[in-house]
Amino acid sequence: MTTLSKGRTGEAPQRSGVLRSERDRFVAFAFAVADVFFEIDPAHLVAYADGAVRWLTGRPADRLVGEPFLDLVAEDDRILVGAALAASLDQGRFGPFDVRFVRDGGRVRRTALSAAHLPGHGGSVFVAVRAARLPLAKEQENAVGRDSETGLLDKEEFSDLAGRALAAGREAEQPYKLTLLALDGVGQLRDRLGVDSAAHLLSEVAAYLNASSVGGASAGRLADGKFGLIHEPTIDREALRNGISGRASHADPSGQGVRVAATTMELEAAETSEVDGAKALLYTINKFSESRGDFTITELSQGYRLMLDETSRRLAAFKHMVAVGAFDALFQPIVELETREIHHYEALARLHETGPDASPITFIAFAEEVGVIADFDFAMCCKIVKIVEAARANGDDLRIAVNLSTRSLENAAFVDNLHRLLRSSGSARDMLMFEITESWKIRDLDTTVRVLRELRSHGNKICLDDFGAGAAAFQYLRALEVDYVKIDGSYVRESLIRPNGMAFLRAMASLCRDLGIQTIGEMIETEDVAAFLRDVGVRFGQGYLFGRPAAGVRGVGRRAAH
Repeated sequence: MTTLSKGRTGEAPQRSGVLRSERDRFVAFAFAVADVFFEIDPAHLVAYADGAVRWLTGRPADRLVGEPFLDLVAEDDRILVGAALAASLDQGRFGPFDVRFVRDGGRVRRTALSAAHLPGHGGSVFVAVRAARLPLAKEQENAVGRDSETGLLDKEEFSDLAGRALAAGREAEQPYKLTLLALDGVGQLRDRLGVDSAAHLLSEVAAYLNASSVGGASAGRLADGKFGLIHEPTIDREALRNGISGRASHADPSGQGVRVAATTMELEAAETSEVDGAKALLYTINKFSESRGDFTITELSQGYRLMLDETSRRLAAFKHMVAVGAFDALFQPIVELETREIHHYEALARLHETGPDASPITFIAFAEEVGVIADFDFAMCCKIVKIVEAARANGDDLRIAVNLSTRSLENAAFVDNLHRLLRSSGSARDMLMFEITESWKIRDLDTTVRVLRELRSHGNKICLDDFGAGAAAFQYLRALEVDYVKIDGSYVRESLIRPNGMAFLRAMASLCRDLGIQTIGEMIETEDVAAFLRDVGVRFGQGYLFGRPAAGVRGVGRRAAH
């Protein structure tokens, strides 16, 4: 009896342990795919609730028991959810489908809801609710901005995605996190591994980052040795860092690997507007990708909030400056090199304020980096239109080239506003040219081509700035329909000292001439440079030799543009 009793006593704990293990396994399966669970009784009252209940409803789980489940659902979705509960009894399961919950205070939660009925549980229905997250995987499958070596998102595409993640997290009050990683010693490791092994390791690291990111497709390569990923709050940064360094050490014959520095920030904008938060985020990613050294990670981890505050301050100053027009337009002449007659002027900005941010170069660079350059470009266009109209009223004609960023051309609102402005400007429109800056940053070539074609169809001449400064210059010359190209000043200076510089510049001018495009050389400060450009076939010139930017210039007379 004693032995039998012991046997039965031992079997009970063993069976209990198995059942507990099975229960825990199914609970783990459930929480792997959902955030909140409800059991709804036949009267549609909450019988049980578990998970992130307070996040969804604003109340603890025990306070929901006995409450009507449909009262938690947005009014417009209650018929749908009621039908789903009924359908679950007939069909066994229903969903997932989109449902909005309304928590205390009126804030809406967008979710995906699934419902199931288990035989033997009466009329109860079991409901699983998952927070609506970004549909990243589908959006990124055909993303044009990808790094060619790793397949990860490039910096531009990743920055856009981070902005959307910021907005989604703010709406759901369940923010994603952004981790930036810098791998020190990548170049040396690449040399030790060789081309094939280095490429294999890079692919491994890319796959590991993607696997740790939202939707398996939210990691980016921001620069050589610099990466970023958007991930759920549960991802452990140290584990992520160790995972990369461990893979590098294992691949390295010396076992040295690389040193991985990482910083993680929550994608939230609680203390600033969503727009300003997104701009600060873009600025942060740009600075991280462009800077050098370990200080970057330390600086970001300790000072992201300071950077956000500083960016918000600068954005506020920028918006005020644009709103009140606190800048002047100066004009620098572009002359025909042969006759020295002024052909047209380029409009340049001078800010009213003083200080480190008052430099036009710094100001424009900031506006480009945080994505607000279109606001300034339009403000400048409005100012120039008024100046041209006033000059014409006084019997003077000013032919002026206004700088437009390629980012502005890709902004549909800016393009619409520009067309309205030009239509209302009357005959003054004929005196406006547009100089396209930052052409190497073109992301949507088709849109840029279409916008420039529309402007040219209405008589506005187009100039492509900084030609020769980048490898993409000739690609854009072939794709874009322009009337002028401005040869970058640094390219001109290099051509003066390089053995084949004159031949290259002459070939460039000849190609443009054959295409019906006129050339402008910039940064001309001496007669020798002017003569050099004229000899190689460049027709127009700009620089201090012919005049510094100034206000109060006189017109160039009414004549057709060459």
